[in-house]
Amino acid sequence: MEIITQLDDDEMRIELRGRLDAAWSNSVNKTFQDTVHEGSHRIALDLSQVTYLSSAGIRVLVILTKNLKAIGGSFRLINPSSTVSEVLKLVGFQPLLDSFVTSAIIEKPIIKDQNNIMPRRVTMAENDFDVYTLNEASIQQGLVIDKNVSVLDSSIKKTVTIPIHSDTLVIGQGVLGSANVNAEHSGELLAVSGLAITLPGDDPAHPDWMQQEAELVPEVTLYHGLKVTGKFRYLLKFGEIPETPTLRLSELAQAALEICASDTVSWVVLAEAVHLIGAAAQVSPEKHPDDFFNFPAIRNHLLFTAEPAYRDDTCLIVGVIARNPNFPLAHQLRPLATGSEFFIHAHACIVPFSPVLKGFIQLPESLEKLMFTQTIRGVLHLLNDDREGVGAGESVLRRGALWCAPVDFTGETSV
Repeated sequence: MEIITQLDDDEMRIELRGRLDAAWSNSVNKTFQDTVHEGSHRIALDLSQVTYLSSAGIRVLVILTKNLKAIGGSFRLINPSSTVSEVLKLVGFQPLLDSFVTSAIIEKPIIKDQNNIMPRRVTMAENDFDVYTLNEASIQQGLVIDKNVSVLDSSIKKTVTIPIHSDTLVIGQGVLGSANVNAEHSGELLAVSGLAITLPGDDPAHPDWMQQEAELVPEVTLYHGLKVTGKFRYLLKFGEIPETPTLRLSELAQAALEICASDTVSWVVLAEAVHLIGAAAQVSPEKHPDDFFNFPAIRNHLLFTAEPAYRDDTCLIVGVIARNPNFPLAHQLRPLATGSEFFIHAHACIVPFSPVLKGFIQLPESLEKLMFTQTIRGVLHLLNDDREGVGAGESVLRRGALWCAPVDFTGETSV
């Protein structure tokens, strides 16, 4: 069989020539998977030169149809040969195709936000974004939880227990739950919009998570880190068109600061990753030895991605970005690069590849879809490894969504 692909705007045309049987079904299925992975959620399949279609080939078409429908994509057949048409009718597959999209001509959907307002195209950090305004005047409130607060020392104020509501964002080191907190479980933590994820310090091989269900609202106990409450002001979509250049994490961070016209912003990113760079503590904060960062002991205390990791997976990133922040916020942030005026604290949760829907999407629904039957592959504190000659660089993302808003950290600070 011969497989020919051609991108037409954001629709991928795939032409098959020969027999679509068991011998070729895997190759055709991989072509479909690669097409979706590269960002084409609209596929036109030309079967005019297919001379035979077996059950193995039919199964590939059924899987493609269901997967595209699940991500809001489209699928159409182009001039199926008489042999193919007859087989599809006999097995009852033709009605399934007709109920999706089979016409020779399909109009591109007009994607609007919840108020039927078209997004505006904005160029920031030398990249194009589709920007949706969610809450134009929104300014979130931030709280710094100082890392010197101890969950074990009852003589001072204990760590902060935070319910993760739809308008709450938390990053730092902490533990799921609030009752009978065990400090040894504390580790890398991120939480947003009813979802809380942690990498337990006493069991880093098994990331854990809790998601809002009915009346259940997840809670986290934070050892040190940042809490942000309030609504997001903007949704930025990037990489919507296939073959769009990838984006470095620093470019996304600068775009969030620019669109919010603020020196401090919170952000949540749901994206298909090219790769990620970061580190994760392998012991809880309570057990950090005095030589934690000394070599070679650090090898036992910290997991570090010495080279790009989690290639082609999907990630959820939660964090805060600031331009030349003041204390105490500055104590929780690190420079995006050596000598940079931009500082960041961002944690990422990684799951197997799951396409990010195009157009306007809601954060809570997107998180529910992300975690449905998924396995958490890892949790990272994202870093820029810019060591000259040997550094792995920074995280790079292919396409996805970014929610952001200005944050005011000038209020109360927990110490």
